[in-house]
Amino acid sequence: MSWDRVDALLDKLSQWLNPILVKETRQALKSRQFALTFTLVLACAWIWSLFGIAMIGPGVRYAAEGLRMFNGYYVILSFAVLVIVPFGAFRSLASEREDGTYELLSVTTLRPRQIVSGKLGSAVLQMLVYFSAIAPCLGFTYMLRGVAFPVILYVMMVLLLVSLGLSMIGMLVATATREKHWQSVLSVVLILGLGYVFLMGCVLVIGPLGSGAAIPMDDTDFWIVNLGLLTGYLGYFALFYFATAAQLTFASDNRSRVLRIVMLAQQATLIGWMGWGFFQEGHIGYVAVLLTVSGLHWYVMGAFLSGESGELSRRVKRQLPQSFLGRALLTWFNPGPATGYLFAVVNLLSVYGIALLALLVGELAFSKRASSWGFGANYNQTLAVYGLLVVSYMVVYLGVGRILIGLLRKISALSMPVGVLLHLLLVLAGTGVPMTIHYMRPGIRNDYSLIEMSNPFWTLEEAGNRSTGLSPEIVVVACVVPLVAAAVLLANLPAVVAAVRQVRIAKPRRVAEEDAFVESRRASPPVPSSPFD
Repeated sequence: MSWDRVDALLDKLSQWLNPILVKETRQALKSRQFALTFTLVLACAWIWSLFGIAMIGPGVRYAAEGLRMFNGYYVILSFAVLVIVPFGAFRSLASEREDGTYELLSVTTLRPRQIVSGKLGSAVLQMLVYFSAIAPCLGFTYMLRGVAFPVILYVMMVLLLVSLGLSMIGMLVATATREKHWQSVLSVVLILGLGYVFLMGCVLVIGPLGSGAAIPMDDTDFWIVNLGLLTGYLGYFALFYFATAAQLTFASDNRSRVLRIVMLAQQATLIGWMGWGFFQEGHIGYVAVLLTVSGLHWYVMGAFLSGESGELSRRVKRQLPQSFLGRALLTWFNPGPATGYLFAVVNLLSVYGIALLALLVGELAFSKRASSWGFGANYNQTLAVYGLLVVSYMVVYLGVGRILIGLLRKISALSMPVGVLLHLLLVLAGTGVPMTIHYMRPGIRNDYSLIEMSNPFWTLEEAGNRSTGLSPEIVVVACVVPLVAAAVLLANLPAVVAAVRQVRIAKPRRVAEEDAFVESRRASPPVPSSPFD
């Protein structure tokens, strides 16, 4: 009788579960692919157990050979959760779009985030099944000695987080296109990428552990670094999650607002961590890390934002801010290439301003420690010029790319992935062409020259060389590139002004009536009754 009550309780609880999670879990756990993979994982674990014990021999009773056995089980488990599960998540969402079944889901009351969460939850359940299958084997390695239990737990937690992140990336890739031929290309690229991550995971885990490098579990700095990495992981996971949901929502919705809020939160988190480290240790290297990571982050984000469509739907126009303060602060969260470009530029300029303030504080409070850092006497000047060039190169390449995308869209339609590819080609051209000219000159030299002015990587490396200070070439570049950046920014201002001039439009009567009806339904939901009453 008690089991009947438990079953009834579980049945009631299941009504609250995500229906996509229930559907995907049933399909995945009953599929031939999962049955075959799970059987292979168990078979490989069983074979490795027999082979490993036979390889150790009679010394298994007293020899500390747990690490050797752990390496084999880790390879088996990591292949399943780093390759099979993420690719399964990719195919789960890609097949919905290929077969046209997603349109059936889109007309239901399920929101895009519920669909993404359900499919991601199914991937998590598959991971847990694989982990539960290998867990007894991992306990066996601990009993053999040679590997500590906290190390096993730490490696498994990192493996779970990496697998979850790869599954989210796989789902994002699945929403990139609907054409089957491009889906095939993306499948091959994703498999190659997952295989590379699997190999690197084996190298980074088995190599250090096998060489005797211990994980400093009792070191406070180790856990602080891990907490910082976890913060960055959560930020990008949220970005990929909302980006996947945005790709699934209808085209007239404001897909960009939530993504830009997440990007802003990521930047604030990075500033917080670097600022905490700077004031704790007084090490000016945190400023260099802040400038470098922020520049790379906002260039990548800006490449996607400047590739958005410039046409605002009537739904988005009905949500535009009206007040002066609202338009000044919230206009940059509206979709569009011009607002996206300026959003990235302003954020990176803010980071540069914070970096200059940190340099000033470091000069006043930590100047006595500068000699021990190896930056030299002009380390503040070096980092100030380095940050200026980071901002200038980002403004130039993103601005030129945005202008080219706008010109090409006057000729034909241009999707966001093509726009991102155009930004990549611009950087490759600005890097590869001067390097080719540089090395084709008589008497090949590895010294930096002004020919490399359009090469951001070599220029920034030369500008950040703290041992030599600022060379005459870098002084010239620091004068020319910011002027070019100012010209490019001015060339983009007309598009920015046109985006700012967008005003809110009134709701049609039908839309206002529907919104009022939806709000009334939310305020007083209908009580279900018998159809025969």
